[in-house]
Amino acid sequence: MADETDGLQILPVKDLPNQDDRPLHPNLPKPPSLLLMISPIRTGKSTIISNLLLNSNFYGQDFFDETIVFSPTINNDKTSRFLKKSATCYDTYTDEAMAEIVKKQSDYEDKSDRPSIALILDDIIGTIRREAFVNGLASRFRHYGIDLLLMASQNYRKVSPIIRSNATHMIIGSPFPNNKELGKIAEEIGDQFGGADNFMAIYRKATPNKYDFLYLDLSENPPVARKNFGEVIAYGGQGYSTKMENADFNLGALGDKKTE
Repeated sequence: MADETDGLQILPVKDLPNQDDRPLHPNLPKPPSLLLMISPIRTGKSTIISNLLLNSNFYGQDFFDETIVFSPTINNDKTSRFLKKSATCYDTYTDEAMAEIVKKQSDYEDKSDRPSIALILDDIIGTIRREAFVNGLASRFRHYGIDLLLMASQNYRKVSPIIRSNATHMIIGSPFPNNKELGKIAEEIGDQFGGADNFMAIYRKATPNKYDFLYLDLSENPPVARKNFGEVIAYGGQGYSTKMENADFNLGALGDKKTE
């Protein structure tokens, strides 16, 4: 006779998976990271952001518990239409809205219960005050379960020094029409890659084609410069090399099946 309790055993609740164990390609920013994108208009910025958050070869839609986007163009940018469907979106930045996000995250007494957040600030950096809440957040975001803080701007010099100094990764888009602006980046970042002139050579090597970008992993020691998310161009303190990595990501078009 079958035991009447068959199938009714009380099983222990499984522990939450360690967020560091979430599958992620090693070339991508490992959470918690601050990814600073300096990408002029018409250099594929929206396509890169959409791939990072929707394409399963990158973070995809399941890596973070919530994606929050602040962007003044989110409602009329056709490239971002799929991202808009999958994220919580604001078309206006306010300190109050940002503070509310942080407060909500801070209210979790048990950090294991706190959601993992991707927070995207697209083209709002140059429009906010230097004392804005988000500038201070750049040095504290990891304490609030913000595992990816992505800040995108067309103008490097308008980005707060606090944000620039706390960036763990950078993307510099192409083509870059403002040589003075690019020179400012080379002047500030170049020392990590053998000087400003060498940095410019690295940038040119990484961006031979439209929509290519230079990707810097500043969290590594020495830092690493890549063409897009694949080929290693240089290591910190050195000239560029032609070492190839096995994986090269495809920033192809995202269709409805990818984002539903």
